[in-house]
Amino acid sequence: MLFALQVSLYASLRCFYNLYLHPACRFPGPRLAAISNIWYAYHWLTGKYPMAIAGVLERYGDVVRIGPNELAFVTPQAASDIYASHTKYIEHFPKASFVDLGGGDKGLTWEKDPAKHRAVAKKVAPAFSVKAIKSKEPTMHKYIDLFVQKMKEVGGQKEGIELREWTDWVAMDISADLAYGHEMRQVQQAKSAPFLKAIWGANFLIAIHQILHKFPLLSPLQFAFMPPGAVVNLLRARRLNRAELERRIAQRDATEHPDHVDQLLPASSPAPTPTQKKHLDVVIGQLVVAGYEPISSQFLCTLMFSLQEPALHQQLVDEIRGAFARYDDITPDALAGLPLLHAALLETLRLTVIGGGGLPRVSPGATVDGHYIARGVGVQYAHWAFTRSPRYFHEPRCFRPQRWLPADHAAWDPAFKDDATQHFFPFSQGPRACPGMELAWRETRLFIGKVLWTFDVEALPGQEKSVVFENGFRMYGMWSKPQFWVRLQPRRG
Repeated sequence: MLFALQVSLYASLRCFYNLYLHPACRFPGPRLAAISNIWYAYHWLTGKYPMAIAGVLERYGDVVRIGPNELAFVTPQAASDIYASHTKYIEHFPKASFVDLGGGDKGLTWEKDPAKHRAVAKKVAPAFSVKAIKSKEPTMHKYIDLFVQKMKEVGGQKEGIELREWTDWVAMDISADLAYGHEMRQVQQAKSAPFLKAIWGANFLIAIHQILHKFPLLSPLQFAFMPPGAVVNLLRARRLNRAELERRIAQRDATEHPDHVDQLLPASSPAPTPTQKKHLDVVIGQLVVAGYEPISSQFLCTLMFSLQEPALHQQLVDEIRGAFARYDDITPDALAGLPLLHAALLETLRLTVIGGGGLPRVSPGATVDGHYIARGVGVQYAHWAFTRSPRYFHEPRCFRPQRWLPADHAAWDPAFKDDATQHFFPFSQGPRACPGMELAWRETRLFIGKVLWTFDVEALPGQEKSVVFENGFRMYGMWSKPQFWVRLQPRRG
């Protein structure tokens, strides 16, 4: 009885503090979110977290309290203040606790300490230099060409192919080979490799892990909340990644083509210590996943969205086919000069928001869009709300590549002239901007260019306009991408 009274008193005092004394109490927002992270947990589990943030921003204004110690912003100035501010490439707003599955080593993407993150980023940067990327382009061609060949065999069948599955395979095949020379052969064998199955099988575990970061007393018990299969999949993914890294280290003097390990652990360097090997294991695993899922979504969604706008899709096909007389002439550099292709890829990035989870940071005691935010208060930018807001984009829930075209392009539409295109940073800003941005651009251009040059692609009938237009976002957790069935016939004429 005494214990229950003590708990009740503590909860009451905590609610009073959060509502009236906390540094974030002057900002509006849902009352439940102000006193508990239950609001966050509910919307995260339902898969509607970005939409819920957009809803409260629309109701309460440009800055909203979404947790006892967390605020969300939607203005472009807020994004710049939070993510772009730095001193000598050391970010002012450090990363908040979000995902950390490194077992003690946080690698690159999970590292919260700004100085440590900067040190790891400097080591990773050479893998994504222009010279390094150019040396790795033959690997991109290899797998995209293989995909094209397989589609000539199976893509034109009456039942078509499920594009989500195939784009997952080709993107992961490229990512694993670029990272550490691992050939998964998924496109060749038309089936998922154990590593890919393990990643998606661990999704539920990652979602629970993220939620329990908000509940410190429960966090040590997180594995008790998860089905054994999810834990097994996480352990399997780690084991497979470690085994491939060990193989790659043993073959440093006998590799067939350049990969990321060439820059992270040159053949001339000493053998790594156990600590260095553990760190490399985490970093490489992060690079493999980062080089796979965003790319596969870009492959899938660019085709899916454009096919749902037939006139625009035909313009895109005409632009690509008009630029190349032969398939072998198609290269990332040559594709970079095609404005409609670039616009379509940008519009896909806008609709398939990378930062659906908010990219949370911690205030150092600084101003965000004119609001002073006390030290230690969490802040995040509502990327999904920004990209879906009619305040910033005309027809925000529609696929409209025209908004990204120059004014002298034949397909440009003045209706989009006031869109906030200059404030859209799909690869983030500042010291934590994606190091693989240029690699991603080259890879996605090459895939879309070669596929649309080679095939007349049609969506199979009976598929409703994808809900991704309305609710689509990309966030590791409990959610998956939509299936999309297409038929690919070799081009006529």
